[in-house]
Amino acid sequence: MKDKSTNRLALFALLLYLSWVDIVAAADAIPGEEFCVGQIADIRFAGNRKTKPQYLERELAIKRGDICSLDDIIDSTQNIMNLGLFKSARAILFQDDNALTVMFTVEEKFSFFLIPRLSRTSDAELRAGLQMRWDNLHGRLHNMRITSEVRQKDDGNGLRGFVHRLEYDVPRFLNTSYGLGLGLFLERRRRDLEQSGLTFGRALSDKQQFELLLSRWVNKNQGLQGLRYFFGLRFDARSLQLESGGLGPFTEGHDMSFVLGAETRLVQQDFYRRRGSVSGVVARFASTGIGSDFSYSRLDLYSRWYIPLSGLRNLNIQTRIGLSDGAPFGEHHFSLGGGELIRGLETNSVSGDMLALVNVEYLTALFSHPQWRWVAFADAGNAYERGNVNLARQELRVGMGLRLKIESISNTDIRLDIAWDAERQRLQTFVSSNLTF
Repeated sequence: MKDKSTNRLALFALLLYLSWVDIVAAADAIPGEEFCVGQIADIRFAGNRKTKPQYLERELAIKRGDICSLDDIIDSTQNIMNLGLFKSARAILFQDDNALTVMFTVEEKFSFFLIPRLSRTSDAELRAGLQMRWDNLHGRLHNMRITSEVRQKDDGNGLRGFVHRLEYDVPRFLNTSYGLGLGLFLERRRRDLEQSGLTFGRALSDKQQFELLLSRWVNKNQGLQGLRYFFGLRFDARSLQLESGGLGPFTEGHDMSFVLGAETRLVQQDFYRRRGSVSGVVARFASTGIGSDFSYSRLDLYSRWYIPLSGLRNLNIQTRIGLSDGAPFGEHHFSLGGGELIRGLETNSVSGDMLALVNVEYLTALFSHPQWRWVAFADAGNAYERGNVNLARQELRVGMGLRLKIESISNTDIRLDIAWDAERQRLQTFVSSNLTF
């Protein structure tokens, strides 16, 4: 009798397991996948109130006339999600007059909005302002951002200034292999003339910057993923009105440089995390022989890995190497500190002509709320003067933080990081609406 009861329990457990497998399989299945036979006659889209269908179709791994493949349809759905503009994307197959049709149903996020900007760097600079973002301009996947901020040191009690920025990016023009990027930056602020821990004076600084980049994609059928080359120019102008002390190594002038680079992007966007990698190289050159007041060259190499772990955990790693033989305006090309490179290190406290940097973040969902994630991080790196490079000499900071994924807004995460500064023996807090990398 006992054996029969045990067998019945085992049978019940087996049936329950099989039914659970069927439910999971059904949830992952493509509706109408039984129709995936022969050629695809038509591709349609639904739910794209703003995004133009021809731009979505460019991202697909299938086209009309292809032999139907469920793997390619799954890849196509993932490619749409990789744009970061949709809450969801799903494929449905059906027969229309005995012709196979694949329909992709999407739910769009908000892509045009005004965002109040409020952040605090780890060295107590308050930043407040407004940003207008349009991540899918006219439904063509163009991106435009206009940002205006007031920045003030010492938690709002120190030196004050204004920063304005316009960025316009066309990742890829339709039916071409080319993209375009434009940038305009204006800054007017009082600043201490500091370098490598030394203060020389104080001045009112005016900066203007313009950048134009033209890119070319190598992979003609992979949308916004894969390898691209880019080249362009950048123009910088700066003036200084000395208020106290001396200028030290700092100078005024105009700088015109040429930019050349390449980047490979293979990143998949899941609901709450990223998977894949980005790597690239950027070279920049300037010479007095082509209209610049300065002559120098600079090389940057970078890689980022987004490694998925079990559950909703991720290990994100960034490495950067920078080399230069000089810089405009009497400055160094590379400086560390604040909340962007080494969290917990005072801004501009370390600068040099060479850079080595590693950022590591371990992220996991906060209990049963995957839009909230906690993070443990470590930042290590240093900037070196030419001829004085010692890779064993590193600045290291560790800390913890929180991330909040704003699900209804495109490409937006709220970041709170707290790092321990061993040199100053205190915690440093950084708040931002941008991810570290």
